[in-house]
Formats: sequence, structure tokens, C-alpha cells
Amino acid sequence: MPPLVRDRRWWLLLLAAWAAAVVFSLSSQATQIRRQTTAIAIEGARNMFRMVLLTRNWNASHGGIYVPVTERTQPNPYLDVPFRDVTTTDGIELTMVNPAYMTRLIAEMAESASGAVFRLTSLRPIRPENEADAWEYLALQAFERGVKEVSGVEHGPDGEMLRYMAPLAVQESCLQCHRKQGYKVGDIRGGISVSQRNTPIEAAVQAAVGEARLLHAAAFVLIAVAGWLLLELLRRRWSELSGKIQELQDTQSQLLQSEKMAGIGQLAAGVAHEINNPVGFVTSNLGTLQKYSEQMIGLLERCRAGQAGEADFVAADFDFLREDLAELLRESQAGLRRVSKIVGDLKNFSHVDAAAWQQADLNAGIEATLNVLGHELGHKAEIVRELGDLPAVPCNAAQIDQVLMNLLLNAAHAIEGRGTITVRSGCADAGVWVEVCDDGSGMSPAMQEHIFEPFYTTRPVGKGAGLGLSQAYEIVSKHGGRIDVHSAPGQGSRFRVWLPLTSAVPPSSPDAG
Repeated sequence: MPPLVRDRRWWLLLLAAWAAAVVFSLSSQATQIRRQTTAIAIEGARNMFRMVLLTRNWNASHGGIYVPVTERTQPNPYLDVPFRDVTTTDGIELTMVNPAYMTRLIAEMAESASGAVFRLTSLRPIRPENEADAWEYLALQAFERGVKEVSGVEHGPDGEMLRYMAPLAVQESCLQCHRKQGYKVGDIRGGISVSQRNTPIEAAVQAAVGEARLLHAAAFVLIAVAGWLLLELLRRRWSELSGKIQELQDTQSQLLQSEKMAGIGQLAAGVAHEINNPVGFVTSNLGTLQKYSEQMIGLLERCRAGQAGEADFVAADFDFLREDLAELLRESQAGLRRVSKIVGDLKNFSHVDAAAWQQADLNAGIEATLNVLGHELGHKAEIVRELGDLPAVPCNAAQIDQVLMNLLLNAAHAIEGRGTITVRSGCADAGVWVEVCDDGSGMSPAMQEHIFEPFYTTRPVGKGAGLGLSQAYEIVSKHGGRIDVHSAPGQGSRFRVWLPLTSAVPPSSPDAG
């Protein structure tokens, strides 16, 4: 089971990562809300400026307008034009309202109605009250440099104010009042600033951010709980699966051990037969040697007693005994060497699981394997050897011998009646190969797709667990090699084992075996 699933402490890291993602998302959304709300407020100020500008242009296009003089609308002392004040025929006093004066009157009405403040200002105002404040002064200088509009939040005595300002360009109708200041058409003579309290805007931002916080908190809790429950479910399922896998591995180990024991029993029967033959004639030779020794001792006893004559030597056939004794000893020694070789080869197979990597002679391993399996293979097939010259190969020799034994036994089982098994070896493409061929029943393509799978077998139930080729494939894979299979129904099979001349697993590695 991976540590991320097994140890719940790792889940806290996932929870922390999810919390960081939620916080980042909330922060990004809050920034976006503030930006959008401010943009909407600035767009409102921009629209107010446009309406005032439109009104001023209408006024300027008519050369100013006349309105009745009231307490609130007094004659403009800064308007130096003829006929500024007139009286109607019915005695009503009228005064001219130019665009600047009208802007101031509209600003007073807007401030009382909506709280928005806008004013006309200039770097060179005619009316002293229109002198720019610090923020407006910087904005007007920016307009001189070509800036189209300026906006921002300014801290003032009445709190934070969202301010917007755009320039006013000199038009032909403006020169009636401003020509004496040296302006020309197109010059920037001032601007209109629009200010509104930032508190309602900030309140709208906080309300929207509060809703976002609630949504993010709900999403965090919901997904955190769901994720924790899913991880807990995954942990339990993985634990159950790990238990099943362990059971399967134990069962596979037991089956593999059972197959090994069955193979050992079959191998032991063949080895016993191979050993019994030389042991049998050695035993027979020893009986004959005992008989000869008794005759020789009797003859020597009579010679020592002075009772032996020429007839005794003729009866003992001394020449025959001398020749037969040498032959008996020679046969007995050969038989004992045969037994010793079988025992030595069998000993190699007792170390299949040892991690003994070495430079091995594969041809010698082939001969040893054929020697151990002599009885098992001898009654099923004729063995043909076509072994080439091979360099030493870095490998676990005992495991490779086990692969060869599995392939040879598999070939013997595929033969019905009596056939031929050919064992070849060679070297090519920076590697060596060993090939086992039989003229047995062969395999279909569908069978070849599964032959290396554990527990797959075509033999009758109880005749094998289907682990021989699977074990061979695993061993060869650990050595960095491969097994090629060529077979067809009724045409026999050919298994070729490829091994690299460069060790795939360092000899010091614990996986080398």
C-alpha cells in the first residue's frame, strides 16, 4: 500500500494543499470583485463627466443662456461679456449663464442630490475658487502630457474618495471668455473632476467578498469531507486488496513449492534410475572381486603351507584372474565417476535460489542439465546436441540451469510417443542464445499468448500447476534477456533464450538472485 494511502498524516498535506488552493482562489476572486466594482464606479463617474460635457457643449453652442436672477443664481462677476445682464419687457431681470457657471450650478445640485462632487478646475483659473487641489494639479499636468483620463482613491478629511478627472479642450465657443488668457482651439485649458465617497463602494465590495467567502468555505468543507471519506474508503479497499494479494502470493508460493516437490520427486526417480545402473554393476563387480579374493587368499595360504602345486595355479587360472580383476576395477571406477557426476550436477540444482552471479559456461550447464534429466528424457526422445562456441556469460548459473530444465521437461511433455529434442547454442548481437526444439504437438497462436502466464497449463488437472514457463520467463527477465517462441500445431515448438553478455543486474545487487 502506498504511504500516501496508508498513513493518514499524508492526508493532512493534501488538506493543506486544498486549503491553500481555496485561499488563493478566494484572494483572486476578492481582487477581481474589487477591480470590477471600482471599474463600475469609475464608469459611472465617466458617464457623469460625459453628461456634463454634453450640457456644456449645448450651452456653448447657443452662446450661453439667460436665466432669471435669484438668490441662488446671481450674475457671474467673472463673466466679462456685453449684455451679461438684461431685463425683459415685463421687468424680469435675467443674467447670462455660460458653460463654466452652468457646470458649477449643476455640481451644486448633484452634490445635494447624490453626494457626487464634480468641479471645474484649471491650472490658470479665472475664478479663484476653481484653483486645482493637489490631486487635480497632478492630473492636469498629466493631461498636458497627453493622458486622456486619471482615476484613483484618495484619502481626504471626509474619508476615502473615489476620484475621476478628464480634460477639457478649448473650442471656438470657449474663446469668447478665454481668448484673453492666450488659449487657442485644441489647447487643454482645464478639466472636470468627479468625486464620490468610497465607503458605499467598499461596502459593496465587502458584501460580495463575504458571499465569496461563504461559497469558498462551503466548497472547502464539502470537498475536504468528501475527499477524506473517499481516501478512507480507498484505504480500506486497498488494505483488503493487499490482503488478497498476499493470500494469492502465498498460494502461488505454495503451488510453486508443490510443483517443485513434484518435479523433485520425478527428478529423484530418474536420478535414482541413473544411479542404480552404475551402482548395480559396481555391486556385482564387488561380489566377483570378493570371490576372486577368496580364491587368491586360499591359493596364498596353500603356498605358505607348502601345499600348493602347479595344478593349483592351473585350476585358479591366474592369467584370467589378472585380466578380469583389471577390467572389474576399471568398470567400477567408471560407474563411481558416473554416480559422482550425477550427484555433482544434482547439487547445482539445489542452489537455484542462491544469488551466486558469476561468469558461467552455458554449454557446461546444458550438459549438466541433460545429465540430470537423462532418464526423464531418454525414454521420451532422442537428444541431439548442436552446441556452438560460447563466451562466458554473467548470470546466476543455477537459475539458468533451472530455465533449461523447465524448457526440456516442457519439450518432453509435448512429445506423444517418442520423438526428438534438439538443444542448440550460439552467439550473436552482443548476446548468447540457447535453443530447445521438439517435434511434439506444437501450439496454436491463442495458446502462445498465455504460455508465460502463471497457472496456465494445457496438461490434465493434477499434472502440473502451470508455473514452469512462468518461472523461466521471470528468471530470464531478471537477467535482462528474453524468450522467443516459434510454434505451430502439429509442427513442434522452439524456445530460444537470449542473454546479454553485459550483466543486467550487478553481482552485488540483492536482486541478482
